[in-house]
Amino acid sequence: MQKDWLTSDEAAVLLGITAGRVNRLARSGELAYRMAGRTRLIDPLSVQRLLATTRRRPGRPLTPQSAWAALLSDLGTADWSQLTEALGMSPKQRYNLKRLIARSPAENWDGLAKARAVVHRVRVRPAYLGEILQWDGVVPSGVSATGQYGLDLVAAEEAEAYLSGQTWRLLQEEFHLDPSPSGNLVLWSPSVSEDTLSVVLDREIMPVSVVAIDLLDSGDPRSRRTALRIIDQLLEAPPSD
Repeated sequence: MQKDWLTSDEAAVLLGITAGRVNRLARSGELAYRMAGRTRLIDPLSVQRLLATTRRRPGRPLTPQSAWAALLSDLGTADWSQLTEALGMSPKQRYNLKRLIARSPAENWDGLAKARAVVHRVRVRPAYLGEILQWDGVVPSGVSATGQYGLDLVAAEEAEAYLSGQTWRLLQEEFHLDPSPSGNLVLWSPSVSEDTLSVVLDREIMPVSVVAIDLLDSGDPRSRRTALRIIDQLLEAPPSD
């Protein structure tokens, strides 16, 4: 074994991540490696290049199209060939997104996914929250989806969900919703075209990665810690081809 090559554990220490994440970076092509029997050896030069890249400030937010491809596939861990095709992405765009996911740490994802939707924060009587979440076309996420994923976060008088612009206008009229910076209801309208809106909203609950990004956006320290843990787990999982 050559001394200048690193084991996954050694590379993980240098990068400040887990060995599982190192292996995912290697499989995605972000880290060069070779196999010595069953042991993966990491090229130290590629580790240094990655360190130089990750120390830079995060880049621009992803386009809505790319953000939703990443989030609806749980950061590339679920099969996303049909998803990316439905969102109008080319194979090259998917490949580039796969590489970006592999090299982007958890704490960057609230910024990377920032352009995914237009946010409406409003205040509404707590008694109406359950009814709004049951409204046709409203897809719970964030604090309103933590129970379904077994997350120990409870916000009884708050709610969060995704919906189309048309559904947003119907709710505005029905419940007399007015914007409020301290509102207890957060509604997101995906920033995608009408012909791909169903790709995002045709579900009963948002995927766990979307829930995590919404928790990361909340500003609540406990929610952020939970979100970062979820995103880290997804980033360490084997990517889909």
